[in-house]
Amino acid sequence: MSPTAIRDVSSPSSDNTPSDSQSTGSPISTTLSTDQFLSDTESQGNFPPIAIVGIGLRLPGGVKTTEEFWSSLLNRQSFRSEVPRSRYNVDAFYSTSGRPGTVKSRHGYFLEDDLSSMDAAFFSMSKAEVERLDPQQRLLLEVVWECMESAGQRDWRGRNIGCYVGVFGEDWLDLNAKDPQHTGMYRITGTADFALANRVSYEFDMKGPSMTIETGCSSSFVGLHEACAAIHAGVCESAIVAGTNLLLSPTMTLALSEQGVLSPSGMCQSFDAKADGYVRGEAVNAVFVKKLDDAIRDGDPIRAIIRGTATNFDGKTAGISNPSSESHEALIRQAYAAAGIEDFTSTAFVECHGTGTRTGDPIETTAVGRVFGKSGVYIGSVKPNS
Repeated sequence: MSPTAIRDVSSPSSDNTPSDSQSTGSPISTTLSTDQFLSDTESQGNFPPIAIVGIGLRLPGGVKTTEEFWSSLLNRQSFRSEVPRSRYNVDAFYSTSGRPGTVKSRHGYFLEDDLSSMDAAFFSMSKAEVERLDPQQRLLLEVVWECMESAGQRDWRGRNIGCYVGVFGEDWLDLNAKDPQHTGMYRITGTADFALANRVSYEFDMKGPSMTIETGCSSSFVGLHEACAAIHAGVCESAIVAGTNLLLSPTMTLALSEQGVLSPSGMCQSFDAKADGYVRGEAVNAVFVKKLDDAIRDGDPIRAIIRGTATNFDGKTAGISNPSSESHEALIRQAYAAAGIEDFTSTAFVECHGTGTRTGDPIETTAVGRVFGKSGVYIGSVKPNS
């Protein structure tokens, strides 16, 4: 790819940003004004606009609000740390030798929340059930509650609201499969991935589709695509879309290290010549989405507007985990077609996957360059920050 095909901005700065609020370092507004979204109520394509009206999040560094998240980006903060003892003993696995069963990095991005605690009475669960509950389920319940509060929702119980949860890894299941003392009636509902979405739907008494989606790194975005499709089809009136990842067991980290995608330097350096892989991180996030027309009618806060989504697969590449620039490009064009947007020059910024791998980054940026290359576009990836 030509180095002039795109202009690269890997993290926001005061002298190279697309908005006035960023250049002054002031917080961005978390809601859009009426003037900003009324013109979007009529879709140009075959995708009626979807509004994000609620947000809940848990990110490394103790970040729990969108304002804190934005501030961390403006200040170029990185919350990288060594693996906490509360997760697993990294000393038992760390080695620069590359031998099977070892990892070359001691670092990651971890939540500061106490994963062993939960207000069981608030969610009407017994102590015995909570003790067997995947910490991802516990945090999802808290984050979804905060998301609904953020959206100003009060009467969700018994309604046709969907729940789509993206997940990567099965750490809690892995830990408990190795524990002979883990028995009893809550074993399946406490450890299985399907219960991540089902638990939220059950506790909040939501009667729309409820599914956990596991498609690797794309899981939560595929969940968003499916939620939008279900809302458009009338399958549900609105939906919670969430993504979760907790690094409780070393098993998946060992496997990814053996695959060669993790950074030995312990740093994700997206789009950099020094990039040597990515660094694993934890997060539990959720958004509440509904039709834009419905959000305006109900007086909901409009956080953002989704104009189009798309999903595809790479087909048969050099390897099952190898991406395809052609499929990446096709996916971008499909999403724009769904939104009815033909003028690619109107795009100011593209948030990339940005794995920091020597295979993934060039393939992804090649696809972005093919779509937006005539006018250039700013690109970025949040991975080096979070």
